[in-house]
Amino acid sequence: MKALILTGGKSSRMGQDKASLKIGGVTQLDRIVSLIEPLTDQIFLSVAHDDKDQRSLPTLPDLEPSPGPLGGLQAAFSADPKSSWLVIACDLPMIQKDDLESLVTQSDLSKDATCFLNPLDDHPEPLCAHYSPSAAGKLTKVLEKNQRCARRFMASLDRIDLVPSDPRALLNLNRPEHLVELQHLHEHGAIEKEVKVEYFARLSHEAGMDSDVLHTSVATLAGLWEELRLKHHFSLDLPHVKPAVDNEFAEWTDLISSGQTIAFMPPFAGG
Repeated sequence: MKALILTGGKSSRMGQDKASLKIGGVTQLDRIVSLIEPLTDQIFLSVAHDDKDQRSLPTLPDLEPSPGPLGGLQAAFSADPKSSWLVIACDLPMIQKDDLESLVTQSDLSKDATCFLNPLDDHPEPLCAHYSPSAAGKLTKVLEKNQRCARRFMASLDRIDLVPSDPRALLNLNRPEHLVELQHLHEHGAIEKEVKVEYFARLSHEAGMDSDVLHTSVATLAGLWEELRLKHHFSLDLPHVKPAVDNEFAEWTDLISSGQTIAFMPPFAGG
């Protein structure tokens, strides 16, 4: 087995290279490497087609410009189609050693892949998975048809589905607000607090309630939203929701405290 860490994304929502983001003085790339090293010493970095930077680990450039999320896997199987590949995105700050061990120890190489079901939607997650050599030929066929959706490709495979140890394990570090949440938790620890949450319009319908009283250990409004998005499978992402605290609009990076009433509002018809 060889491992491939996906680092070739554009990080457009974060605005900077996610692999180099630090939490507690450790970059996301170094953290992922430390989790993989006990499993295999053959670790490669997936990088963009035109990336010429020097790296601490060997690289596998995409075979073509902007190949989409399957580009890294395509380059990996092109380099060694007879190996199985443990593929993981660099922006999974909550993934744990036990999760990656599960992908390896519970794999069956007679299957095409072993992956986790994403708790947000119960769909198979392609960017944290163990691919068997049999997946190589199937990947070639879908790419020849110019089909680039990684989730659709994973759904088409004969695979083993696992459940992550923590529902938050597959949350991506996609936005600056997520980084603020994780940095604050690392610096100050998780402190439990009780808040009242109110849902409006579409969110009320999806949650099946107008309000709820919660005990949470998150730090910021962004952290609370991600926790509730997992709990209620909300269809809207953070940029499409507006938070308010005690009847005043608030910022996603604002800290929350016990006793607050926190409202989440989707876009309303008419503006």
